[in-house]
Amino acid sequence: MLSYSRVAVLAGLPGRARLIGKVMARIGSQLPWWRVLRADRTMAEEVRDKQARRLRAEGVKVRDGGRVPRSAFLPIGDESLHRRIRRGRG
Repeated sequence: MLSYSRVAVLAGLPGRARLIGKVMARIGSQLPWWRVLRADRTMAEEVRDKQARRLRAEGVKVRDGGRVPRSAFLPIGDESLHRRIRRGRG
């Protein structure tokens, strides 16, 4: 699992999490969109049910309110990258 902000950094577009969301909404069927969540580990309300079903089918625990445990996210590993993501920089 990744956050929209982390996808933006990895795509070379730091600080453009909303753009990533728009792109994924447009071409989502070609991407594993259900594995991307908000920074607070929640799902967008418009797709919450469908996304939760897909994640549960993959064995991911989805809590009430559509929140996913932090342990389900891919580890960043590089602390400097983690700091840049939090600041919106790549």
